[in-house]
Amino acid sequence: MAYCGDRPDPSACDDDGQKPDAAFYRMAVAPNDEKPHWGDQLIACEFKVAKSSGAIQDPFEDVPNTVDGVLPSASEHRKKNRGQIITYAELLFAVQQRIAVFTLLVLGRQCRFIRWDRSGLVVTRSFDYYKKWKFFVDVLWRISQSSDKRLGLDPTAHRLFPGDPDYRSMTEAAKSSTSDVDYKERYLRDNEVPQGSFVFAYVRKAFEDSVKDTRWPRYRVEVPDGKQTRSFLIGKPRFCAKGLAGRGTRGYVALECGTGRFVWLKDAWRAHYLLVDREGDILERLNAAKVLRVPTLVCHGDIQDQVTYTPQRWEEKNPNPQSFPADSNPAAPSSSGSQAGPSSSSSQKRKRGANDDGDDVPPPKGLHRPSFRSDCPLRRHKHYRLVVEEVALPLSDFQFGRQLVSIVRDCVVAHYQAYDKLSLLHRDVSGGNVLIYPRISKMQDGRYRIVFTGLLADWEMAKSINVTDPRQPERTGTWQYMSAALLSRNDKQVEVSDELESFFYVMLYHAVRYLRSACAANTIANYLDEFFDQYGWDDGRYVCGNKKLATIMSGCFHVVDTTTLKFDSHMDSVLAVLLSWFKAHHTVWRYEVDLEEKAAQPAHDPSTPRSPVSTAADLVVPISDFDEAGLPPSVEVAHMFTPTKTDGPSEADRNTALFASTHGPMVSVLGAAERRLGWPTDDKVGDRIPATWRPDRRYDQGSTNVSALGTSNKKRRTNPGGSLPLSLALQRPPKTPPPRSPPPAGPSTSFARM
Repeated sequence: MAYCGDRPDPSACDDDGQKPDAAFYRMAVAPNDEKPHWGDQLIACEFKVAKSSGAIQDPFEDVPNTVDGVLPSASEHRKKNRGQIITYAELLFAVQQRIAVFTLLVLGRQCRFIRWDRSGLVVTRSFDYYKKWKFFVDVLWRISQSSDKRLGLDPTAHRLFPGDPDYRSMTEAAKSSTSDVDYKERYLRDNEVPQGSFVFAYVRKAFEDSVKDTRWPRYRVEVPDGKQTRSFLIGKPRFCAKGLAGRGTRGYVALECGTGRFVWLKDAWRAHYLLVDREGDILERLNAAKVLRVPTLVCHGDIQDQVTYTPQRWEEKNPNPQSFPADSNPAAPSSSGSQAGPSSSSSQKRKRGANDDGDDVPPPKGLHRPSFRSDCPLRRHKHYRLVVEEVALPLSDFQFGRQLVSIVRDCVVAHYQAYDKLSLLHRDVSGGNVLIYPRISKMQDGRYRIVFTGLLADWEMAKSINVTDPRQPERTGTWQYMSAALLSRNDKQVEVSDELESFFYVMLYHAVRYLRSACAANTIANYLDEFFDQYGWDDGRYVCGNKKLATIMSGCFHVVDTTTLKFDSHMDSVLAVLLSWFKAHHTVWRYEVDLEEKAAQPAHDPSTPRSPVSTAADLVVPISDFDEAGLPPSVEVAHMFTPTKTDGPSEADRNTALFASTHGPMVSVLGAAERRLGWPTDDKVGDRIPATWRPDRRYDQGSTNVSALGTSNKKRRTNPGGSLPLSLALQRPPKTPPPRSPPPAGPSTSFARM
């Protein structure tokens, strides 16, 4: 054990500057500079006095008169302490290649051991290590004798050190080369056209950034490829999902051993349910069907038998299966004295609630029922890696408004082809999954040009429209970009119109945040927060936020008071047309839902599309059918914004709703808009959200608008509200909110005797 509570690691390794009091290390790498050295830690240790200013410090409570009952404390001070050790575990998962993380928590003469994984945590009852010193020393001795795998390290990830050949290979590969190609969109001169294989400069730079901080560990990781395995070298992740529980997705620019090429490696803990497809299997089908603008699979596979243990432990402590009524809370304390809460997912994604499913999904004929129980509130995860050829750019790297329209159009085409050829819906269209991939294309005049194309990535949530039964116990999707209808009804099936509405929100978000407009910077920041990151709380469940719902219902972009959103470019007409479609579609959908509820009819059969979808199923609108403004000539703009009649949607509403129900019109409008002359090339002005802006947060269950998202700035963890840094789940939109419980106060947990 080494003391490490004085100075944090460099900010490149730990932006928050966290300092656990001490940690266990292997003797060969034990530090003496009093820094945490997150890449080398085996077990983080936190020491606290039993009481501080009269307040109890223990984040947990032992349930009296039970053998092993442990509960999370509801005290704000103790919740803050719990949040502190959660951040330590989260950082170890991010920096190292881990299956599980252990923590020693010492409170005066009491202590607890905690085991964390991507489903939750298991915590011991506190014990007096002075009185039970033999037991305590025995545990410490067992730790010292345990292998790295026993202590939670992944055996398929091999730590690299400066003397290793692979370590040196990574250092050499990070050095820039004169043959690297600048990726900016432009025509290439004859001497710029690459001959043979080449690397875009941004790819090399991204890999260089991943290895330049020597405090961040480097690894050689194994990825299954059929019956064989392939090896890849990785450093610091390019992307790391926030939150402890959930998929814990990390993305790396990786160097393939043997070939020396750069690829994109995705490491995640996928939902481990029988009927949920692996992302690589879906990509393999997409590639075989020659679907354009999707990633190209290299290899993928589950990593050995690495599954989360916490759900299994919960089932062991709750041996009698229980069936919960639809309006009950499965996180309530069980008769055994243990308590479990629904896990918080990491990827910025709000999941399906328990109300949507009921019992386990029946397995296909000839297969046994899954080994998990429907009443278990914890999601089961399995370790998984995926490698694709394309190392893409984030959508925020678009250069001007016309290019943003073009990139989104490419991804709508990819979505259409997947739907048309394989009957697949993506089910997670979001700003993080619409990417930019530069390509060198030969133009009609014989010259070569670098073109920014769209790439629709992250197909792990994709599902065939022919599969109507739920495959996992929670809804999937990214909260900010989900349609107003999906956010309004838990039981609504995902349809093409919902996906197209998500593409619309992706374009709207990036246009508002990065393009020049008449609105002030703080106004823009508040608008984005209200529209995308806030949610409503109604009748015991999460619902669509007021700003998004009001926009869809009114068909107007009211930023604040009477101020409307204006870009003074063709972006205004594109967004107005698309919004009019989704307004009309929502009006028709809401009317039909109301009719169903009034008639007290059974729930809508998802196999029978609603009228706007069924009527428009074969609707294909060629580009020529749209005028110069991108509007279909048969629809008048004035009629699009006509309020809904009391006796039902107007004929104009029903006609306009058809355009939101199939891909053709949206592809046509975006394509026509892209070809229009007069687009400015300097309308991207950088991030409009000021660095000093902070959202106003009020976590009030009785409020109609409860904010879920904080900025990515980690200073919010010092918010005097008390629940930070516990609010890891609140730094992103709510992902797995309990369907019948108050808004979350932090990452949920599972408690049982170790």
